[in-house]
Amino acid sequence: MGMSVTVSSYLLEDIFRLLDYLDMRGDHDDLHFHKSGYSTRFEHDNALWELKLKIKQLQRQIVGTYLLTVDDITEGEMKALLNWVAAGNSVYDNPCSLYDGSGRPMDFINGCRMAQEMAENPSSFFGGGPDDVDDGSWGGDLPF
Repeated sequence: MGMSVTVSSYLLEDIFRLLDYLDMRGDHDDLHFHKSGYSTRFEHDNALWELKLKIKQLQRQIVGTYLLTVDDITEGEMKALLNWVAAGNSVYDNPCSLYDGSGRPMDFINGCRMAQEMAENPSSFFGGGPDDVDDGSWGGDLPF
């Protein structure tokens, strides 16, 4: 996972264009209440529609860039990733809320791989084994 990825300039331009668009939407000085046919609801709905469209366009590019950083993706992992993103989630988060050693959330593919490994071999992550199950009995004198 130590791969370096170069982000294309057109992706960065789209991101900056989206940020500029959000700044323009935040300005309320340019409202045109005095114009005939003005509808705040229509303008609001149109702005949300445009924003969703731009985010979907960027999302495809983000997924493509992310896929360059992950090795050996299976067909099942790809399908799960696309469903995860289609549900509105980020590729840089995982459904199991797993974190790496530095405390950052693991990306989707590596998080899912880690969760599967934890399910298959819990003793290597949590210690002990099936023989270490607590039976609820106290093994000695009470401490008080």
